[in-house]
Amino acid sequence: MISHIINDFCVVDLSNFYLDIIKDRLYCEERDGLKRRSAQTALYLILDTMTKMFAPILAFTCDEIWLAMPHKSSDDTRNVVLNEMNKPFTEYALDDAEMAKWDALISVRNDVNGVLEAARADKRIGKPLEAAVTLRAKGESKAVVEKISDMNLSELLIVSECLIAADDEPDADAVTGTGSANSGLTVSVKEAAGAKCPRCWMHSVKADPETGLCPRCAAVVAKL
Repeated sequence: MISHIINDFCVVDLSNFYLDIIKDRLYCEERDGLKRRSAQTALYLILDTMTKMFAPILAFTCDEIWLAMPHKSSDDTRNVVLNEMNKPFTEYALDDAEMAKWDALISVRNDVNGVLEAARADKRIGKPLEAAVTLRAKGESKAVVEKISDMNLSELLIVSECLIAADDEPDADAVTGTGSANSGLTVSVKEAAGAKCPRCWMHSVKADPETGLCPRCAAVVAKL
């Protein structure tokens, strides 16, 4: 049972969602910046916990992981099984309202991904980072979109731009689809404006004319 639960977590929550989103933070944000360090901390806690949970099942593999990974001063570095199992990380727990917000984001993201695939099949975009997305919602979906309106949607949807529009008419030159998880949600996808940053691959209308870097990457590179 535990192996199936951990496998589902790795495939659904990690690979298809969290790891997909934080790649940009790990590769492109400032090395010691808060966003990147926060992601690294989360990955460490996940690795530390999963290694301990899987140790009775994959003893040799988990021991090799334990010998190679960084440790806290309180850890017994000799072998993973010499350490106590982690307790729930209550200090990082989200309340019900925050969890509902992330559930809303995941449902909208599933709908956006479906339209992004349609745009790729139509040869309108190549990778999702080449896309500008516009969300239009009515009915029950309007409340769902309002929940996530203050989130960094372009980062979480892995596109160059994401807007929430008040009008009902999608752009004529965009690939448009309706939500399957959210009825009343219309998603429009078109090619993002601006130049492609050679470092993060996001499109920006404010790219540096000499280097082509977007403002975020230009600021990070300037500190190297």
